[in-house]
Amino acid sequence: MFMKYKNCLFFILIAISVLDAQSDRVSGKIRGKAIDGISKEPLVGANVLLLPFESGRGTMTNENGEFVIPNLMTGLYSIKVSYMGYASTIIQNIEVSPGATTEILCSMSVEAIEGQEVNVVAESMENTVDVKSVVTQVKYSGDQLYKMPVSNFTDVIANAGGVVKTEAGRSRGIHMRGGRSGEVAFYVDGILTNDPVDRSQGVQIDKESIDVLTISKGGFSAEFGEAMSGIVTVVTKSGSKQDYSGNLIFETDQLSNNNSIYNNNYGKYNLQFGGPFPGLKKYLSFYLSGSYSGSDIVSPRSIKLPHSSYTHPMGTFKMTFSPPTSGFNAIVSASFEDKATESYSHSISKGDWLRDYYKTFEGSRRLSLQIQNTLGKNTAWRLMISTFEHYNNYGSGENTSYKDFHYLSTRLDWVNYAENNGWYDPKTRVWKELTDANGLPLISDSYFVIDDLSGGTNSNPIQLSSLSYEDQAFYYYYYTQGNQFDLSKGMWSSESEKVVAYNQRWHEAGSWYIPAFLDEESNYYNSTDSSAHFKEFDEKEYASYLFGDDDFQRSNDLWAYLGNMHNGYYYDRDIFNVYTFGPGRPRSHKSVSTHSSVEFQINTQWSMRNAAKFGFKTTSSTMDYRDIQFANQNPYFDSYSYEPLSGSAYAENTYENNDFILMSGLRWDYFDPNVESLKTSLLVDDGVVERQPASVKVKLSPRLGINFNASDKTAIYTNYGYFVQFPQYSEMYQNVYADISSGLPLVGNPNITPEETIQYQFGLAHKFSSTLGLEIISFFKDQMNLATNRTYPVLIDGQVASVTVMEMEDYAKIKGVEFKLKLNNFSNLTGDIDYTWMSAKGTGSSNREYYYLYIFDSDRPLPVKEYPMEFDITHSVKFNLNYYLPASNSNSFFGKLTSDWNFNFQGNFATGAPYTPTDIYGKAMEIGSKRMPGYKSLDMRVEKYLNKFSLYLDIRNVFNWINTTYVYSYSGEPDTNGRPPVFERSRYLQYIGDTNPISGNIISSAEEAYDTHLQLWRSLLNNPYNYSSARYFHFGINLWF
Repeated sequence: MFMKYKNCLFFILIAISVLDAQSDRVSGKIRGKAIDGISKEPLVGANVLLLPFESGRGTMTNENGEFVIPNLMTGLYSIKVSYMGYASTIIQNIEVSPGATTEILCSMSVEAIEGQEVNVVAESMENTVDVKSVVTQVKYSGDQLYKMPVSNFTDVIANAGGVVKTEAGRSRGIHMRGGRSGEVAFYVDGILTNDPVDRSQGVQIDKESIDVLTISKGGFSAEFGEAMSGIVTVVTKSGSKQDYSGNLIFETDQLSNNNSIYNNNYGKYNLQFGGPFPGLKKYLSFYLSGSYSGSDIVSPRSIKLPHSSYTHPMGTFKMTFSPPTSGFNAIVSASFEDKATESYSHSISKGDWLRDYYKTFEGSRRLSLQIQNTLGKNTAWRLMISTFEHYNNYGSGENTSYKDFHYLSTRLDWVNYAENNGWYDPKTRVWKELTDANGLPLISDSYFVIDDLSGGTNSNPIQLSSLSYEDQAFYYYYYTQGNQFDLSKGMWSSESEKVVAYNQRWHEAGSWYIPAFLDEESNYYNSTDSSAHFKEFDEKEYASYLFGDDDFQRSNDLWAYLGNMHNGYYYDRDIFNVYTFGPGRPRSHKSVSTHSSVEFQINTQWSMRNAAKFGFKTTSSTMDYRDIQFANQNPYFDSYSYEPLSGSAYAENTYENNDFILMSGLRWDYFDPNVESLKTSLLVDDGVVERQPASVKVKLSPRLGINFNASDKTAIYTNYGYFVQFPQYSEMYQNVYADISSGLPLVGNPNITPEETIQYQFGLAHKFSSTLGLEIISFFKDQMNLATNRTYPVLIDGQVASVTVMEMEDYAKIKGVEFKLKLNNFSNLTGDIDYTWMSAKGTGSSNREYYYLYIFDSDRPLPVKEYPMEFDITHSVKFNLNYYLPASNSNSFFGKLTSDWNFNFQGNFATGAPYTPTDIYGKAMEIGSKRMPGYKSLDMRVEKYLNKFSLYLDIRNVFNWINTTYVYSYSGEPDTNGRPPVFERSRYLQYIGDTNPISGNIISSAEEAYDTHLQLWRSLLNNPYNYSSARYFHFGINLWF
């Protein structure tokens, strides 16, 4: 029926539905249907073109009026629908997200005027709930991330329903649906960016550079095999082919005076710029982002903490080549980050030693090339070549080299002598002039030094009084306490006395020796050389010594460790033995892992109802690792360089009908440790440890997902997944070639099998309206073969010893229910409100739990049943709500002032985490039988939009709620262990006449001594890091151009 001048009626339903469980990391598809606007009959054979026309992409509707345009890169698209006798329609701003299907329904009217064309803009409005999904997934656009009170995308993940972030304990990190940390895979522009050394998040992308962030908590497809609990994918921004645009953001917390608790010298600078490549506007676009941030403290606390600063530069680059006349495109994506952090230790915070405590340098480099092209209108292939590197270096001092370690303590005789005479304060490390009991100087101008350390020579002796007080004390001690040094001549009495003194000058990594005095079997022996020599500690030589046989060690006896660095872990304390005056355990750790991958994938919409995907991937890794801890006379040392090889292949098909979706897939994983492992017998005959090549690991893992639409507003879905992942490399390779007879505490096991998880999920999604929806999800996870440690007896030359080896014996049973209320411009509110009930019980919260809890408590029996794990949070409510106050048409000052505002609120309310109490004797009681206090936080971000710029205020922990992250096992409190010092007059009388370590005055009574001791004890136990972050403010300005 011809209806003249009838307005075209279009109902465009944008439904971001992840049909195959995030089956594609960087592309999606458009599915639609064309119908007659009046009769609702399908329009068969309608022409559908993807704009611009030069793209050459298009299709026709089938007998049901349906069409599919697959294999589209993430972004905004337009399509033109034409049909004889109907007005042609261009639908603009159709958003395509990674791994998603965007659905449109076009209700067309009869053409009223010849050549009539109707333009319709698809509202960029997300559905309240997805009624065509087989997974639980949350998607955030870059605009949503920008408006949130978060520092990075990790904060966004932590506030998602079913996710727990632990800040303390051995299981600290992100836990998704009750899984251990390390069970979440992070993808950036299609590249897996976990660091396999510890399976941690290996890269951080500035939130301003993110285009789409997707969090999948269950049912992810066969394409993903490197995770057991969740997948996080990040798609970075791309430049436009049409226009240049950019942003400049500055953020600071310096809104008050420098002494304010809220002023931590925080600053952040971010610059973004993108657009068409000059001269190649139709073909090439680019996007570039650079950011620098830093602060005096990583995570603000209720007091200012020294030695807690960080600096964090990072950058992102993407270049997209997409000719307008073909389906070919190529994307180069890259990023880098370098973060330097100072670590705070509360136990050494009262002295001057924090500056020598640990510093960490970590970062990443990522580079990928992705090429995609079509094979016909419904099939595309993709080739991705990538490399990813992550490094993590931390250590004492400036963390430049273990050769730079130089520490003092009163364990060195000359330092103890100086401290007793009042010339040196171990707390402040301040040296004073050397004087006698009457205050008269002891160092005469007639004292000279001719010595290697001072730099003095026979022709140019150094005047002792010109040296530092520390150097003066060193030489004066050996002059007065044994006549080893003659100040009248400025020389040592002998080379042997000189070596003894030099090895007592500092706690250091090297050692002094005399070749003529060594054993004749030593490679360093020289009967004609009686002079002093210095040997720097060399990690490679020391490794050869450790792993060598008896003959080798005798010939390299210098590495039996003649130096005194092992004394570096000795330290001084205050008079009440509370606070430490020392650098902590001298340590140097360096880890670099590089991973190069090649991945090929074919995606085909082989029928209107079926989409299939096939792919394979191979990854070659290089692991360079070195860890030195000078904890005792034989320093702990582990060093290796291995090249494991991994690979995978997968196939998957998704069948879609109007009311039914079936996703099925199968994955094959391969891993070759490329190293030898200990024989399982662990019998050492004649002192020789037997090893054998570690076996290649192969696993198959099926996936299945089903969705049934009960109506156009309600859907029921379920999925089953069998997931595997290989344990972190540090647990496989640690000390794997060490001599187990040397007493090393922990030996890796490259022959362990993959960890396994079987997950079932059931979901109900209902859309009350276009602005309000509800989703209910129940899940069950059966985790098996989880990594742990076990100690076994070892027979070494007829004597029984023990060795602790990584094994796969832990397990977990996890279940939970999630309720998600989704708001989409509901009374001007947009966002989510989540409630989760969860039970996460197992036999280990982390792979090192046995090692730390059981190996040093031999009376503790192994668990025979599951217990609450450290991240078992029973109840939690989380929300992120955004309220926008639209711009006003009023030209008045008040009208402009009170309009165009955005308010974002983020909250987290949860019950407490479990902990294991101990009795008065320190013995552990039932594991996980008590709970810490609950957690509550509210953050907000307020932004006022002006012409070409905006101002915003970001407030974390708005009400400054105190949240406990650690409690002492006996008291259950974060500020006391329940065992305060007890006043005994006879004990505290000895301190009368000593200097009060708090006031600096002389202690005059036993009561004053006790009160001082009690104050120090309380101060030590009330560690600021027993609590989460306090309230802090960030103010920012965003300029766009």
